[in-house]
Formats: sequence, structure tokens, C-alpha cells
Amino acid sequence: MSGGAAVAAPGDAIGSAVTVVNYVTASLENAGDERQLASGDDVRQQEMIEVDQDSRSEIELNDRTKLALGPGARMLLDKFVYDPDLSGGAIVVNLIKGTFRFITGIAAKPAYVIRTPAASITVRGTIFDVFVINANETWLLLSEGAVEACTESGKCLLHDEPGKIIRITRDDIDTPAKWANLRKRDIDFDDAFPFIVRPPKIDPDPIFSREDIVKMDAEDYPEDPPRETKPTKVKPQKIEYEEPYTPPPRKVKIKREYREHRTYPREAHYEPKRHGRGREILKKGIKAGVAVGVGLGVGYGIAKVLRRKY
Repeated sequence: MSGGAAVAAPGDAIGSAVTVVNYVTASLENAGDERQLASGDDVRQQEMIEVDQDSRSEIELNDRTKLALGPGARMLLDKFVYDPDLSGGAIVVNLIKGTFRFITGIAAKPAYVIRTPAASITVRGTIFDVFVINANETWLLLSEGAVEACTESGKCLLHDEPGKIIRITRDDIDTPAKWANLRKRDIDFDDAFPFIVRPPKIDPDPIFSREDIVKMDAEDYPEDPPRETKPTKVKPQKIEYEEPYTPPPRKVKIKREYREHRTYPREAHYEPKRHGRGREILKKGIKAGVAVGVGLGVGYGIAKVLRRKY
């Protein structure tokens, strides 16, 4: 670089620690001179910044690039070449492990290169969060602008959908999606992107809230199946009369007057007893039978006496 280019050598100051909470260290690569950082201390090119598990830090580089480091994060300030009068330059940061927020400064956007073990990210003017799980997997949450992410195998994707996350491995990149649609393991959102839940001092007014990123988009919800609708009963319409309706007169029941009941003495009628003809025939038959029987008995007795005599 010519003119007023800032070409930092290993160990040269390229920025400062804006915020340090608890235990954060810095050490030159392969030098072994570890030092504990405090707010206001310089950070140097090719220094490894390490954050303890219950700590955090915020750093600002000389081109006004801002970085927030979450608990357990490790970052290498690899290269810093910056000239405010030229469009060139090279700002290379290696995010090795943990959670980060990156906010571009005033350097030309092609100058920024962010590397993780699984991806290489070029910046197009942006704010984004990175979660480096391990050497094979990185998640990137875009808040503003756009980034282009490329895998180790050479597959690239332009991510220009703020509020969505991409999952990057060594061989593949998933399409941008909300947190609810990610193919994730047992990882909590607050652990993956803590700067959404608790904004850092370098970016106190975040563009998206936790709810904006976690929930699904309206187009991601499955459509409800059509429901069978039953035919509705048609109610009879009321007939409206122009003149007020007057009901017909009621029928009046006529009370009937009954005369007083009177009793009259009945006349006595005497009739001779009548016998049926059957009785008369029976009597005659009995008399005839008795007569025949007596006659036969007398005749038999006379015949018997005459036999004795003669």
C-alpha cells in the first residue's frame, strides 16, 4: 500500500478493547506472551483473543469495525491493512469458536474476509452474528445488508434475507430460514445468539428482537385443509305489513240455559204371565208317558192273574 496506508505488522496495535467483562486474554500467535485485557487496552495484529466461559468482550478496530465476543469465544486478528484514502485494503478475522457479532467499519467492503473452520464469508456492508459450533458447522444470522458464504468444498450462497439464519458445513449450505425451521441439534437460541437477547454496547439498538427471529414467517405455516361446510338452514322471512296487523275477533261461547229437571210418576201396567210353548209340550208328553206306563203295568198284572186261574 502507498501513501497513508496502515500496514500493520505482527504485534502492532490495530484497535482497542472497548468493553471487557471478567476474564479475557490476548496473546501473539506462537509467542506465548499472554496478557489479560482490560477496557481501553490495545489489541494487536495476529493476537489470539480468548474469552472465559462466564465473560465477554467488545473490540473496535482502527477502521471502526466493531466486534462483540460471547462467552467461550476465540478469535484471531489475522491481518489488518487499511488506508482511508484508498478503496483497497485487507481485514481478515478468523472466528475459531463461540459466538460473535460483526459490524463493518468504513473500509471498502471487499476488504473484509471473515473465516471460520467451515466457511469463508465476504461482506457487502452488514451486521451479522456468527455461531461457530465446531470445525464442521457454523451458523450465521443476518441483521442488515448481505454476505456471501462459501464452504471449504467451494459451494457459495448469497445471503440477503435479514432476520434469517443459514447453516454452513464444510460441504453444504442450507437456505436462509427462521430459527423454528432449522435442522438443529439440542442447542438453545439464547446460547447460539446471545447478542440478540442481550445487545452489546457497540450495537445497543438491535434491528430484530428474539421473537422476530425465532417465530416462523406467515408463508412458512402450513395451510389448513378445507373444511366441509354443512348447508345452512334458511329461516322463513317475516312478512312485513304496511298496515298494523289486527287479529280477528275471538269467538264468544254462548252459555246454554238448562231447564230444571222434573220427575213424573210412572203408570203401573200388569200383564199376565206368559209361558213358552215348550213347557206345554213337555207337560203333555209327561202325562202321555205316565198314562202309557200305568196302562202297561195294569195290563201286565191282569194277564198274570188270568194265567193262574186258568
